[in-house]
Amino acid sequence: MAKVKGTRGYKSYHGRSGGKKLLVVLLVLALAAAMIFMLIQQHVVYDADGSFRFELPWHDRIDQTAAEGTSEDGSAQPELEIIVEEPITKDTYACELDAAVLQGGWEAALEGLDPDINAVAVRVKKNTGEILYDSHVAGAVDCGAVVGSSVARDSLQGLNDSGYYTIARISALHDSRYAYAHMTDAAVCQLTGYVWYDTYSTHWLAPEKELARQYVVDIARECAELGFDELLLDDFCYPRDGRMSRIKTDERTMTKQAALALLAGELQKALEDYDIKLSVSIDADIVLAGSEERTGIVVSELAPKFDRVYVAATEETLPQIAAAMEGIDTELVPMTSTAPGEGSYLITE
Repeated sequence: MAKVKGTRGYKSYHGRSGGKKLLVVLLVLALAAAMIFMLIQQHVVYDADGSFRFELPWHDRIDQTAAEGTSEDGSAQPELEIIVEEPITKDTYACELDAAVLQGGWEAALEGLDPDINAVAVRVKKNTGEILYDSHVAGAVDCGAVVGSSVARDSLQGLNDSGYYTIARISALHDSRYAYAHMTDAAVCQLTGYVWYDTYSTHWLAPEKELARQYVVDIARECAELGFDELLLDDFCYPRDGRMSRIKTDERTMTKQAALALLAGELQKALEDYDIKLSVSIDADIVLAGSEERTGIVVSELAPKFDRVYVAATEETLPQIAAAMEGIDTELVPMTSTAPGEGSYLITE
């Protein structure tokens, strides 16, 4: 019996010794975990949104040596060069297509272009006021200005999807159809109140009149929706040929310059949601003179309101026109019969 008792006592003692060892191990692990946690906490950075990240000490050393142009072992490192790429402005080498392409055959017209051409222009509104596609602008439909069909709209869609940069040419204020239909509210009128005729027996819109401006804006917006890359506004001025003394002016509420500026601003606002350039053509003699009272154009005031100014030029007159445009922060695009040596251009019919 004593032997058995001694054996039982040994087993009991052995069990108490194992429990103490386990407790010691747990304490050591807990202490180590606490030390690791404290060490990690020194390198935790919390962001404003509640997220966190670790910034370890050797990162600071790497950043510092990179900033100083040396590596950690003290050897020289090449200086970092920061390159800021400027946006590339691509020149447009444009050719004006005959309006007949709107009746079909636009694909053949593109295939026949010179390989250097990367842009095409097409007239969509004539100075008679006629619109050469099936415009949905209510004012154009009501005054009978729409002479184009759905075939023309499909042709324009094909041109705009062709990969070429596309330019829509629009006669802005030289417009017999809408002016005749809205003499009082939109047209340049005679002293009698009847619509005024120029030398060619055609009519003009008066930009100081709100209805005239809104009509021009509606046509421009529709062309932007068709997908053109650029709108080129011709006849963006008051008439310059005809019996000026017979024009009714006593009801004008602003100067010619102010009226043209107002229309330009309304066009810019209407097109601000479209990725499209807004351009204007100005006669060469006006550019060279700097202004003209009859048309209301002051080049230094009007040109900066547009992305580009198109001017008919020859090889001989282009240097003079370019010199006259110096100091005006608007791109000059010559309209020529042959391509000039450099820069954008539009080859016209």
